[in-house]
Amino acid sequence: MAFVWLKFAVCTIIIFFSGKRVAKYGDVIAEKTGLGGLWIGVILVAIATSLPEIFTGVGSTLFVNAPDLTIGNLFGANTYNLLNIAALDFLH
Repeated sequence: MAFVWLKFAVCTIIIFFSGKRVAKYGDVIAEKTGLGGLWIGVILVAIATSLPEIFTGVGSTLFVNAPDLTIGNLFGANTYNLLNIAALDFLH
């Protein structure tokens, strides 16, 4: 059980420092490209939130040999995101 908590602590530290670096380099990218910091932040958050679907898709295709899971995951995630946006737009 102690090993699980140790792994959790290590992952927490890695995420903390990685988040700081992403924020720092996001500002650098915004300055060099001339785009706003908000725009770069949106792009970085979109990439970060899409990574689980990407890894799930690659894993299901390569390791389980089930490309149908990849297609279902991508369509399901995109449909869910679009429905959330539509619901929030309707509430606004």
